[in-house]
Amino acid sequence: MKYQRRNCSIKYLKEFKALGTAGGLYFFREEIMKGNPDNFLVIHGDIVCEFPLSDIIDFYEAKQELSKQKLDGVLFGIKPTNYDLFTTMKNTEKSSLGVIVSDKTTGKVVHYVENPETKISDVFNGGIYLFNDQLFKRLGNAKISKITQAQNSSNFGSGHDDEDIISMETDILRNLPEYGNTYVYEYRGFWHAIKTPADALTANKLYLEKLNKAGLSSTNPSAVSSPISSTPLHRRQDTVDRIILQQASVNIVPPVFIHPTAKIDYEQGTKIGPYVSIGENVVVGAGARITNSIVLDDVTIRSGALISNSIISYNCTIGSWARVEGTGINTASITEILKQAGGEKFKELLAAHESFKVIGIKDSGHISILGSGTDVSEEAYVLNSFILPNKSIKHDVKYEIVM
Repeated sequence: MKYQRRNCSIKYLKEFKALGTAGGLYFFREEIMKGNPDNFLVIHGDIVCEFPLSDIIDFYEAKQELSKQKLDGVLFGIKPTNYDLFTTMKNTEKSSLGVIVSDKTTGKVVHYVENPETKISDVFNGGIYLFNDQLFKRLGNAKISKITQAQNSSNFGSGHDDEDIISMETDILRNLPEYGNTYVYEYRGFWHAIKTPADALTANKLYLEKLNKAGLSSTNPSAVSSPISSTPLHRRQDTVDRIILQQASVNIVPPVFIHPTAKIDYEQGTKIGPYVSIGENVVVGAGARITNSIVLDDVTIRSGALISNSIISYNCTIGSWARVEGTGINTASITEILKQAGGEKFKELLAAHESFKVIGIKDSGHISILGSGTDVSEEAYVLNSFILPNKSIKHDVKYEIVM
């Protein structure tokens, strides 16, 4: 993936109410097209991936030059390495699943289906699009159609029909193939939708794996594939901070990021990792154990404490020998179930699996979260719980939301 500077502008616009996944584009159409841009990117704000935006633009321009006419758009299609695991996790999360069917030779989109009942393609909508002003014609048509439907509906005036709400998936993408000028950019890198707090840990894991694969450790800080500052961890106006991961050792299980201002006591068997990010001015005492967690700035973790499958917010204090953990979701065991069974038998096995039993907080993702300023006393145990800010935890808390 290459990086290239492009002349673009970023604007922050706030909807007056929830307008659906495309209603805001129509409402702010004049602001978006101010300056007559040739095209523009639409990116869902709840996804993480490598964001190959320059490659998508190059792909768009190449297809447009080949077709000798304006494209309706380019859709960012993700192609997961494990189709069954991907669809299983998405169905478990009860999130939408748009599927793109394209001509394998040209890449032209011939069909788009939201939440199909059967497998019709292994390319999914990744939530990034490149459009031009043609989109607003499509949005205008969708708006007129919604107004007409609302007026003809027996519920007209009841408040149930809101013509301001436009769906990118059902009102736009589903209809684009009929115009015959939309293409899919297929992507095979990591991708994940951020729907719950637990997804932040997944995002942390994916980015750490990416950096680790690129070789960004303290032994090889120059192995960088993006525009980075030549001075590690010093921000300059025209660059991005260098992220250097920790080298594997008796105390570190990669991948792990520890901010250089953090103070770690590596005595008495302290162990950190894998999949741990530690922020500025964090203090970790001797013998502590941290795994698959995010620790934000100014946190103090005292000796012998354990942090696992958790997010620790700013200015928290974890007492000696305290435990803050979540049970997490074991995707490896889910993959094994997939190998052993299919169809209805698979669904039965999955429903009975520990990773998907709903205990305590619904949709918690089986993690613990400490709000900022939380104080966990010595030897206290926090399991699969959400603690709101500025609380003092003196006793065990399991499967609870502490207000």
